[in-house]
Formats: sequence, C-alpha cells, structure tokens
Amino acid sequence: MKNKSFFLIAALLLCFLGSNFLFAQQEINTSFGTQMNSVFAGVDKTRIPHKLLIDYAMEFTELSAYNGVLTNENVVLKGHYTDIYNTLLMARVTTNVPSLVSPTVFETNWENNRMPNKIVLSGLYYKYNKIKYNAAPNLITSTNNKLYDKFVNGVWQNPYDEKQVFAVASPIVKFNDLTVNVELPSTLWYTNQSSNVASIAIDFGNGLGYQNLGFGQV
Repeated sequence: MKNKSFFLIAALLLCFLGSNFLFAQQEINTSFGTQMNSVFAGVDKTRIPHKLLIDYAMEFTELSAYNGVLTNENVVLKGHYTDIYNTLLMARVTTNVPSLVSPTVFETNWENNRMPNKIVLSGLYYKYNKIKYNAAPNLITSTNNKLYDKFVNGVWQNPYDEKQVFAVASPIVKFNDLTVNVELPSTLWYTNQSSNVASIAIDFGNGLGYQNLGFGQV
C-alpha cells in the first residue's frame, strides 16, 4: 500500500511483507489472500460499489498513475499494461467482475489475435474503489486487526472512494514499415463500464488528430 492508503491496511501490509510470497507464471501464494480475507472478514463485500477494492489487492503497479489523464510518466507498454490488469484481478472481492479473465486467458486472447502487418491493441477501463484515507473510525471500524462496516442509527456509512483506471497497449514497440494497420478487437477490451463508453479515439501523430476506432475496425 502507498503512504496515502488507509493506515490500518498499510500497517498490516508491512507485517505481510515479512512472509515469503512465491511467484510462478503469474500465480501468487494463496497466503496473501488468506491474510487479506481475514482482515476483511467483517466487511460486507456486496456493499463495495464496483467489487474492486485496491486496499484488498497486492499491487503490481500504482493504478492511480493511469487515471485517464495523459502525462509523460504514464506511457503504457505491455509490461505496464499486464501489471495494471493483474492488480485489478487481485482487487476483486467477488469473481463476477465484468470482463476480467484469468492471466492465462488474458495472454492467450492477445496472442491469438496477433497477425502479420497489424498492431492489435488491448485496452481496459475500470472503475474501482479505495478506502478513504480518513475512514476510521467514523466510516469503518477496526478491531483486533479486522475491519467491520460502520452503522450510525442503522444507516451504513460508506467508506469507499471511487477511482478509475484506463490503459491501452500495443504488444510491440517497433514496426518496420511506412504504413501499419491498427485494430482494437472487442475481445481485447476489458471494462466494467461498457454502457458508459461511447467511443474510443486514437491520435496516430499523422496530423489528423484523434480518429474514432470502432471495435474490430482496422
């Protein structure tokens, strides 16, 4: 967790860092999940608006850096994109988050869509939640290193902020030709906000500005 994260989660994670986490082919030792499930055992996860809670995740990258605002520091290469996706997977508090598939399926989908003389993009846009930095004790309760929902006169207190992450990446960084076909297949677009995305546009740097790119359109 970062310094701005909810203080209890930060303290607990510092303890967790003493454990040995084993990484193999994008699989993570289940002890981390067991520990986080213990911390959040008293939280009604159905109340988490987008079912993605960054405080619940092991973060491979800082999602807030990819909030949809372009900067010189948030260029997304394939490695960054995979880290963003895997962080979202770790943030799931339920298995039925729209579009999210296993890391193996994620990689296979992209590999199966690759074609000669074409750059096949993959992209994601998710809204997720984060516990407010000042949530305790007014919006959430902590007891014996466990979190519990807070109610005032029977009314649930919402401790969650809403955040968003947007990223699009190419599987390659160099293309040796004067012209190139570009495509973003619908099968490589991952989002829990499908009804809120009206269009996607790309500036290819050819002087034409942003051009709409429909799913599957070359």
